[in-house]
Parts: sequence; C-alpha cells; structure tokens
Amino acid sequence: MKLKHNTFLGTTNEKFNLEFCSISIVNYNKPVSEEWHSHEDIHLSLILQGGNLESRKKQDTQVSSGKIIAYNQGEIHRNRFTAFPSKNLNLEFNSDFFSKNHLNFNDLNLSETKNIEAYLDLIHIYSELHVNDSYTSDSIQLSIKSLFTTKDISSKKPIWIKRLREIIEDRWNEFIPLDELALILNVHPVTISKYFRKYYNGSLGDYMRKVKVQKALHFLFHTDMPITEIAFTCGFSDHSHMIRVFKRYVGYNPKIFRKF
Repeated sequence: MKLKHNTFLGTTNEKFNLEFCSISIVNYNKPVSEEWHSHEDIHLSLILQGGNLESRKKQDTQVSSGKIIAYNQGEIHRNRFTAFPSKNLNLEFNSDFFSKNHLNFNDLNLSETKNIEAYLDLIHIYSELHVNDSYTSDSIQLSIKSLFTTKDISSKKPIWIKRLREIIEDRWNEFIPLDELALILNVHPVTISKYFRKYYNGSLGDYMRKVKVQKALHFLFHTDMPITEIAFTCGFSDHSHMIRVFKRYVGYNPKIFRKF
C-alpha cells in the first residue's frame, strides 16, 4: 500500500503547509491498518505520545514517546501494537526542498550527538503550529533546516565522552557537579568542558538542561502531574527555575505548552 502525499493511517487533526514541507499532527485513538506500506515522499515523525512496534525488512523496533523516525521515499514499513492514545508530529518533504537546498535524505542528522537538538527543533515546530501567526512560517523553516547538518564527527569522539552522556541521561533528575563527573571518568574538569563543547555544540550545563527539559516534556504529554511536581521530579532547583529553562529551549511557559 502506497500512501499519497500528506496521507497517514491515523486521524490528522492539524495541518500546516509550507512550500516544500507538509506538517501534520496525527492521532491514533483506535486500531488502524497494520499492513506493509510506504509514503510518496520523505517522511519524518516525532512520537509525541504513545508508540508502537515498527517493522522494516527484517528489523523490529519498539518506538515510544520522544523517538524520532525517518523514512526515505517509498521505504516499506509497518506499525503494529499501537498504544492508545498515540500522537505523532509528521513532516513530509517534497523533492524541491532537497534540490533547492542541495541536500538529500542522508543529510538528516539524527546521530546521538545531534539527537536531543533534533528533538527540541521538532518540539519547537509543534509549538509554532499552535501559535500560527505571521512569524510561524519563517520560524518553522529555520527549525527544519537545522535538522540537516554538517558531517557527523561522533565516530571520532573520545570514549569517555560517550560514557559522560550516558551518566547525564541516566541521572537526569540530578544536578551532577563537574568535579564529580571528572572523578568518575578520571578526566580533568577542564578537558571535559573543552571537549564536550566541541562535540555537542554547547556547554555541559546546556546539555544537562536540555535533558531535563526533554524529561519534563514527557511528563507534560503523558501525565496530569502539577508543574511544581514535574520541576522537583526532573531535578530543577524549583518551579521558577523550570519555567525559565523550559521557556529558553521550548519558547513557551510549560503551563501554556500543556494546553497545546
């Protein structure tokens, strides 16, 4: 089964069309076809809520909230055992986008180095759909283009860099002092600060804040937990600290974002 441009198996509730890209919020509240299918154009999905078991050729992958999935033009796949409710943010690109920007599908950078940046870019697009004013189109285009980056250098990273990222993501609800990280990794604090910025295009503190925001977004999408409790759970200093950091990376107060 081949799905035409801007057509998805779930229910499309919101849609925004740019010259080179169609953006949709698709909801899954009841079973849909689990047949093998493909899409007419290159298609990128952010799982906002729920998830499913995705199959491609001989590989099955469990996808859940926060996962970004990319499909090349005509790539065969199917989705089964969907959790209800599920919600996806879908971006579908026409060929003009790639030709005008001298890009191709392989330029989409979802590496571990870039993943959290890509996630926040897509969250920003999701937010902009709900604002939908005269600035929205330009804002979305900037976020889309940032998904396509220069050559990934993740394979050249020192081994301790990967371990550092794992520690931060495992202990996402804590504030971990730099000296403690240096002791765990047996690496000088100055070396950590210098090389983290080189490979992650930002400071260590910046990355820690982004991880906390990512976790806070999970609670906003999946629970009715009060924002003060989310702030405490995610390791922010207090409610006000969470609001300041959240607005910096998402653009909106978490209370407003929750209403989107």
